Amino acid sequence: MKYRMQRGNYKDFEIYEQNKRAPRAYFIPYGDEEVLRATPMARQRYTSDLVRVLSGAWDFRYYADARELPKELDTEEMVFDQVQVPSTWQRTGYEPPVYLNCPYEFESPMPEMPEQVPCGIYRKLFTLEETHNRSFLLSFLGAAACLDVFLNGYHVGYSEGAHNTAEFDISGMAAPGENELLVAVHKWSTGTYLECQDMFRESGIFRDVLLYDLPKTYLTDVFAKPQRLPDGGYRLQVTAEVLGECGGWSLEFAIDGLEASFSGAAKERVSFTLDLPEVIEWNAEQPKLYQAWLRLKKDGALSQTVNLPIGFKTVQIKKNIFLFNGKKIKFKGVNHHDTDPVTGYCMRYEDYLKDLTLMKALNVNAIRTAHYPPDPHLLMLADEMGFYVVDEADIETHGAEFPPHNDFHLVSHDKRWIPRYLDRVKRMLFRDRNHACVTMWSLGNEAGGHHCQDACYAFLHAVHPEIPVHYESVVHTPVYAYDVYSEMYTPHAKLERIGKQKEDERFRGKPFFLCEYAHAMGVGPGGLAEYGDLFLAYETLMGGCIWEWADHAVDHGEGAALRYTYGGDHGERKHDGNFCVDGLVYPDRRPHTGAYAMKNVYRPIRAAAKGGGRFVFTNTNRFKSAYGIHVEWLLDENGAPKASGSFALACEAEQSEEVQLWLDEFAPQTDVHILFRYLDGAGEEIAAEQITLQECYVPEELPAGTQLSLTEDAEQYIIRTQGASLRFGKASAALESYQQPEGQELLCGASLVPNLLRAKLDNDKCLERRLEETGLDQM
Repeated sequence: MKYRMQRGNYKDFEIYEQNKRAPRAYFIPYGDEEVLRATPMARQRYTSDLVRVLSGAWDFRYYADARELPKELDTEEMVFDQVQVPSTWQRTGYEPPVYLNCPYEFESPMPEMPEQVPCGIYRKLFTLEETHNRSFLLSFLGAAACLDVFLNGYHVGYSEGAHNTAEFDISGMAAPGENELLVAVHKWSTGTYLECQDMFRESGIFRDVLLYDLPKTYLTDVFAKPQRLPDGGYRLQVTAEVLGECGGWSLEFAIDGLEASFSGAAKERVSFTLDLPEVIEWNAEQPKLYQAWLRLKKDGALSQTVNLPIGFKTVQIKKNIFLFNGKKIKFKGVNHHDTDPVTGYCMRYEDYLKDLTLMKALNVNAIRTAHYPPDPHLLMLADEMGFYVVDEADIETHGAEFPPHNDFHLVSHDKRWIPRYLDRVKRMLFRDRNHACVTMWSLGNEAGGHHCQDACYAFLHAVHPEIPVHYESVVHTPVYAYDVYSEMYTPHAKLERIGKQKEDERFRGKPFFLCEYAHAMGVGPGGLAEYGDLFLAYETLMGGCIWEWADHAVDHGEGAALRYTYGGDHGERKHDGNFCVDGLVYPDRRPHTGAYAMKNVYRPIRAAAKGGGRFVFTNTNRFKSAYGIHVEWLLDENGAPKASGSFALACEAEQSEEVQLWLDEFAPQTDVHILFRYLDGAGEEIAAEQITLQECYVPEELPAGTQLSLTEDAEQYIIRTQGASLRFGKASAALESYQQPEGQELLCGASLVPNLLRAKLDNDKCLERRLEETGLDQM
């Protein structure tokens, strides 16, 4: 089949979409409600009778230079490879991986493209039995950097926005029998200037491709918005949109377990409200979801049904306090990239489930989707498992800070980009606004400026004012903050001043959110305990999200010379080295030691000693009782166990309870500690903490009257006191021997050398110049 290719869309600044459908909610319709009810969430996308997942084997042709792409392409004459979709070129051998933190991969003047831009042609054949009176929608959940879509010889449309859903109506082009779908993906587009995130830069169709095979009249969108009533109940405002001829069609809505429903004639837009006097609210500690069902019927017979999980919640900001269902919640969060050591950007439902299950085990309650909207599967799991989500738009222009642009604010202060910013924010909002987990919208990451973001903020507040808006980079502009103040890596001292309302007055009117803190690279994260204490101590501090969840790396398999590689290991022209290996967990999701430090700091129970064997346990949860938490304790003296026991806690959220332990007198001059382990009902450890009850006194000076003697020869100094001796080598300045009075040698042939330098950590790089200037690197 022949196609006249669209060879210039990817580099035309005036074009960022063609024939793309308006954004809408993600859902999977079924024609049989019993089947849908019996289908687990993980399988709904893949077993619907109305949706076909086109993922799997596709034909593929790679062009290193898009200029080699013919103006007219004949698929009958092409030689194709075969690849799996979803996948990326860098993980399937077509291009080497490239890791960059801040810069763009190319140095072209903005918004121009390099002369050489690689391109990939994807082809998928699929069969349709019937096209008369049917509607067909083609949905790409993620593709980088852009899509030109063709079907049966025709150009369907164009899309930018790698992590946003791109959807096209192909009803007029689909035919009975075999259909040929052709997709041209360019490595870069003008939209790439908005996608300069800290990650491996990958290309291709990296999320599922869906084909909706629907009746001519079908449900296209639904939004269910809960609003708390003054009496404590909720009003649910539901808007459903139907496309097609609505004569003889009806719409029904019902919620399992609640005596409320709606039934009426279908029309293009159906709006109604349901008052629900008694519902259990959703929160991350107790994620109660109600299952709603939307049914579209023709003459009383079911045509489509949609399952819509609903969580009732209220998010408010009162002065400088962030409230969720009226409670002053704290974000015990992480930043989550879509990254897999084998498949790169491609993450399956099972991968998200593994991540979020491990997060729960580590006491994480919040996720920032760094730095783009995730596959809907992550949000579905966050609803079900309980996480507060900061849903972030696919916008970052960090590369503008570097040559040849040299202006961090360049893109965001250029109002020509406003339609592109708005497109990405709108598609995030309309796709994700039904999710209970979405607690804040984020306008992107490290894009500088505010002019383009101002337009996005105004849009979000006009359309969905119930959810606050976050954007960290605006702190570097006169606007300074949207609904919450945000910074990255704020030092402890400044954070405490902000908490005390003693920092710059600009920080005093809104809640403060650390969207990134405690960089987890190397042996990090450090300083976590201090951050955790500050978050709990001050109401205006919302908490934050640690950078970041998982190490990024390329897994070459067991037996490879290098099992994992990162920036610079693949012949990259420019890269940012091992800065991608900065997670709380390894690429395969084994926890680093830092993950366990986080687990401890994010613990829901905190103990304090009050003396006389009395201990106070505080439940820092905002909603969930400590009932059922089992505490095991162990007392030790000088490291030797002396006593142990166990008891149960039952204090309510934000409350404390005192427990008396009958402990023997501590021996003098001993170190005494007590360890508390908090276990859930299944015996799994929630967290542990150790409290020092007594410390052995160590004198800073030798007792009066202690006699020291010094002798020397040509090679050594010897110091003797009370029968012990220490020997220092004159040439080495090393302590070469330390003998106790009874003659026992403590160093056993080793030596101790005074040394003010050590092997540098990644986070020591900023100290190198100071070490050299002071000469410490030579000691």
